[in-house]
Amino acid sequence: MDERALGPTAAVATIGDEIVEGRILNGNAVWLSDSLMQRGIWPRLVVAIPDDTELIVRVLRIAADSADLLFVCGGLGFTPDDITRSAVAKAFYRDVSVDSRVSASFMTSVVWANDEVAAAVATFPEGAEPILSPVGGVPGFRLGSVYVLPGVPAEMRAMFELLVLPGGGAIYRTELSASTTEDRIATLLKNFNGAHPGVRLGSYPTSDAASSHVTLVLVSRSSAGLDVAADWLRSRLPA
Repeated sequence: MDERALGPTAAVATIGDEIVEGRILNGNAVWLSDSLMQRGIWPRLVVAIPDDTELIVRVLRIAADSADLLFVCGGLGFTPDDITRSAVAKAFYRDVSVDSRVSASFMTSVVWANDEVAAAVATFPEGAEPILSPVGGVPGFRLGSVYVLPGVPAEMRAMFELLVLPGGGAIYRTELSASTTEDRIATLLKNFNGAHPGVRLGSYPTSDAASSHVTLVLVSRSSAGLDVAADWLRSRLPA
């Protein structure tokens, strides 16, 4: 599919040793990618990064260059492994400072917070816009086209729903299924890409002892184009 047909794009970076080491599933990345598609923003890169400042810095710079928007999730707490704030600042050549208003607000609204904790969660890169949590959690922030959200799923989702993001129109998707194998339709799939450059095609084979079949997923920003492409493909697939 022609990259110019994608419209607004996004990269998603989730941070935490527990994700990279497989101790928890990367559910935040799955939810964010799906939610971005629903908003008309096409995910182009999804990556998990351990709690390593230098590695976070390198990967975030690549991710920011790979898409129009970058969403960073996790590591916004106040324990030693919560290094996302400082790493994002370093990645985009900023110093950090404590936002006294956010710190005071956190102290007021969170009964267990002390001065040290409030200062930690109110530390942002210079020029960042704080994003307060609608459910009482730690704040996130926006730095240009970079949105940094907490890792607790309920807090991340509630904060994401508040964001006003550039829309690219709807993204449409349909699926076809054929009782065949990929090697038998390889030429057909190649010809599809040339005939329908505005539609992305993914091929996903499965097989068992009884049969083999291929699921074809078509995605496009054009509903009419998607229908034409699906009909073209349907008429050429094995019965």
